[in-house]
Amino acid sequence: MTQVFKSQDIITPHGRVGGFLEVDAGKIVAIHAKYSGHYTDYSGYTLMPGFVDIHIHGWGRGSFAYKGDLSSIRAMTEDLPKVGVTSYLPTTGTMPNDFLERSLSVAATHIEEYRPELGAEPVGIHMEGPYINEQYLGLQRKDSIQQPSIEGFERFNQLAAGHIRLMTLAPEIDGALPLIRHLRDKGISVSAGHTAASFDECTLAINAGLNHFTHAFSGMKGFHHRELGVVGALMYNQHVYAEVAKQTGITIKPEAFDILYRLKTDNRMVMMSDCMGYADFPEGYEFYHYLRKETVVVEGGILKLKHDDGSVKEVNPQCYGEVADLEMSFLDSVKAVVARLDKGLESAAWLACLNPAVLAGVSDRKGSLEVGKDADFLVLDTELNLVGVYCQGVAQPLA
Repeated sequence: MTQVFKSQDIITPHGRVGGFLEVDAGKIVAIHAKYSGHYTDYSGYTLMPGFVDIHIHGWGRGSFAYKGDLSSIRAMTEDLPKVGVTSYLPTTGTMPNDFLERSLSVAATHIEEYRPELGAEPVGIHMEGPYINEQYLGLQRKDSIQQPSIEGFERFNQLAAGHIRLMTLAPEIDGALPLIRHLRDKGISVSAGHTAASFDECTLAINAGLNHFTHAFSGMKGFHHRELGVVGALMYNQHVYAEVAKQTGITIKPEAFDILYRLKTDNRMVMMSDCMGYADFPEGYEFYHYLRKETVVVEGGILKLKHDDGSVKEVNPQCYGEVADLEMSFLDSVKAVVARLDKGLESAAWLACLNPAVLAGVSDRKGSLEVGKDADFLVLDTELNLVGVYCQGVAQPLA
């Protein structure tokens, strides 16, 4: 069925255009200057590509990294369009091996069963760990770290039915360099994260094919003028990508974002959420979030946020309206930075859409409004609130 959408402000990789976006069988088939048939009128609104979140453990009512079952990833798929995400890489954590193996199989099943009526498309899997350095553990599990190996990865990828598209690892660990070369030979992006690597070790990894840095500034060796570390490497090597987490001002300061953006520009900066999906943590699971200064635990089917000041907030984990504000959304992160980007929403369409699609290996069909690509797009008002979200031309329910 052919659908046509009118807007005076359609954001493309070549700039803003006015006209009619024609969609057929879930694909963009044309952008017309004029059109005389039936169309949906979004005059006064902006059409831009849907966000591509390549680093997300959970969102809304689902937590793939911590629950790892089919209901979790299906809940993420359903809830993500409510914050503008139309495709994503469900992201693992450094967890026990049997859990990792089960969750990879689950993700593969959902990827292959996906249809746009379900919500945002899982376009592959991001493995964050288990090949990381315990010196920069962050919220990962020390007891689940593994030694990098090609054989170990191939076991994971077999269970994932070949759907692993991005791997975060510590490039200084023995076995990492051969694995980086292997991954790049297979077309899989490789990112440095949770790493104590020196500048020289990062250089070796980049020469081996490493093309990305996970949550820049966080979970990595910092910058010193005589030992530039991981931060120095990601800033110095302008041709590699670097991602920043949600823009709450807690994980990194706005000024740190701006410094990195000036170096990376629209071409190599990536936005992602790194959300966890607290509402779907397993019963009894408890952890302390050192940045938010609170303990998160599910007790009796209720999510409890126990703050350091003694206050406790209880949340119904099955109610999206209650869980939506537990973490900053992708859309709110974009709102927080768009005024500081060189070309506003046009720049955001690179950072939040096309660049992550490149790293996920799906830029041939995702990440921009161009003929031949999936009709994944957002309809935004002047305050950047969602008026509509479409995944492959299918309208998604809003919050």
